[in-house]
Amino acid sequence: MTPAEYRTAIGDAVCAALVGRAGVAALWEGGSAATGRLDEYSDIDVVIVAALDEAPAIFDAVERALSGVDRIVHAWRVEPPPFRDTAQRFYFLAGAPRFFAVDCVIVTEAAAAQFLELERHGEPRVLFDRTGNIRALPLDHASLAVRRAQRVVQLQGAVPVYRMLVEKELVRGHPLEALGSYQALLRALIEVLGMRHRPDRFDYGWRYVESELPADAQALIRRYAFVADGTALRQKSDHLGAELTRQLELVSASLPAGPPSR
Repeated sequence: MTPAEYRTAIGDAVCAALVGRAGVAALWEGGSAATGRLDEYSDIDVVIVAALDEAPAIFDAVERALSGVDRIVHAWRVEPPPFRDTAQRFYFLAGAPRFFAVDCVIVTEAAAAQFLELERHGEPRVLFDRTGNIRALPLDHASLAVRRAQRVVQLQGAVPVYRMLVEKELVRGHPLEALGSYQALLRALIEVLGMRHRPDRFDYGWRYVESELPADAQALIRRYAFVADGTALRQKSDHLGAELTRQLELVSASLPAGPPSR
């Protein structure tokens, strides 16, 4: 099978296993299929709307459906789940295309909206929907703006601490421990660049940086992402800290006056 045919077979099998199942209110495909990023390396991301106490039985049904297409060679139960009111598992299959995985998320009906914001998650590919509620929703820009402003305050507090920790561990002769704090600074830089260039998805971290951030922002990340040794780490850390402070000042200047509140 081609990668596209394989994806279709997996989606059809999961849908057939769940469409008649009591307690499953809806099923949709998100991820690359929803955002228009599908390519030969894409996973399949399926979102199942159901009560969380049904999750073990639903995952069993999903695994039986997957096994009817191909042999499961690896399963990961994501615990704790990264999002509220969800349960999540990943599956690798024996004959799948290279890099293919099944990302299966169960979400309660009350919490489903967090995965339906159009600007963040794209247009869901609905496989079935007994609720009539599964559709792309407009992003709450005001709420997200508050969260961005709160995050700026947090980063402004954190950056001097991480800069100090890098320097301290280098002085101690612990470049590996220094690298941990340096990486925290790098993640912060990516987040702040996201606030400037993709504000609706500023918190997506490394995801899509090479398709969503402009060339100059990508070049800035590359400048600091690769470190040869402890000597280079010391030099780059000073420059990264200064650049991050500058970027925070640019973002902070664009925020409304007054402290963020909600």
